[in-house]
Amino acid sequence: GIGFYGSNGFCLFNYFFRYENPQKWFSGSVITVNFICVVVIAVCYVIVNVFTRNSSAVAGNHNREMIKRNKAIQRKVAVIIATDVLTWLPCMLVLLLHFLEVFDASGWYSVFSIIVLPLNSIINPILILENKIKKCLKRIKRPSVDKEDGQKKS
Repeated sequence: GIGFYGSNGFCLFNYFFRYENPQKWFSGSVITVNFICVVVIAVCYVIVNVFTRNSSAVAGNHNREMIKRNKAIQRKVAVIIATDVLTWLPCMLVLLLHFLEVFDASGWYSVFSIIVLPLNSIINPILILENKIKKCLKRIKRPSVDKEDGQKKS
């Protein structure tokens, strides 16, 4: 085999490739698409940020609830974008340095495959569902009360 899926047990293609690798164009195109996605996400955040600021400005001081909601949206989107950038850009930088043979990053494959990239994948849904998760946790912590007799249910 040519080592397309790496030399370990991960079912991911070997994105730590060298120039002499016959699959370099495929691997390079996957990395390029990922980079483009990160850039598109960042640009979309800027657009969302501008849109929510403009709608807050139109609302003026008359609708404080809308301003508060827009700021919450801006913070949430900023954190989501920051997690994408903080996980993907270091990965892409290490891949590029490995490809250019600045250093051998083969040992980092498992770190990115097992920890960094999956961490990004799980952080985004948690951030998006943050309010629902908080409500569920409050329900779990708070014992329910029977409306008819006011006694705690077990």
